[in-house]
Amino acid sequence: MQMNNQQEIDNFFEEERKRHLTFFLPYYKEKNWQVIQDNITNSKQITWDVKLEIFTGKYVLVDEKVRNGEFNDFLLELIQDIKTGNLGWFFGIKDWVLYGSWLNSDYPSSLYLIKIKELREYIYNLSGLFKTRISSRGWGITWNLILSWDKLLNKNIAEKLI
Repeated sequence: MQMNNQQEIDNFFEEERKRHLTFFLPYYKEKNWQVIQDNITNSKQITWDVKLEIFTGKYVLVDEKVRNGEFNDFLLELIQDIKTGNLGWFFGIKDWVLYGSWLNSDYPSSLYLIKIKELREYIYNLSGLFKTRISSRGWGITWNLILSWDKLLNKNIAEKLI
């Protein structure tokens, strides 16, 4: 039985909320990062999930990403819905993306911290042909750029935390 888009969206947000509560919030506490604002349960459209104080007076806006399965690549959402022209999360306001992958466990099999300023500089200077993925699951027809973790790590754009 195929789910409709609203069921997929509801399931996806439920999975993100679950990972936020069971992993991300305890992880922040373990790192001594204080949650200043939590937008996960907010019903308005946002471009970041939490505002953290990572050092006294040093704040970052974080977008949490959850991916089921472990992959050697990173999906960068350029267009959230091709039909409406809504831009993807790449263009929203944030400092970091915490990108976790889960393999049938409550703890991620990998977790990467992606520095958005560095990622944008890298993307804006790319040229040539690139691997992309178009998916009709969830919000609509989403267009993602596929980047390798190795390249992002080597260019100091991402850091592997787990």
